[in-house]
Amino acid sequence: MTAGETKPCKYVIFHDGERISQYETSADPRTAGGQVGLRNIIYRHVSDVDKDEIAEQVSNGISNSEAAISEEFGSR
Repeated sequence: MTAGETKPCKYVIFHDGERISQYETSADPRTAGGQVGLRNIIYRHVSDVDKDEIAEQVSNGISNSEAAISEEFGSR
């Protein structure tokens, strides 16, 4: 996840080392809505993984990377 070119957030999603999707969004991943949107995009491309598991991994990843995300996007 980085700052996007046309929207605030740009995601590149990998699964098992393979790039599966890239998109830009205005949704901040630190908000509940942003996390749900990210989870849904991932699920659309990796439907063999349970949505709850994806949501947990997204939440944990954001929590574990909070400092880096704040540095990239500022404190919104």
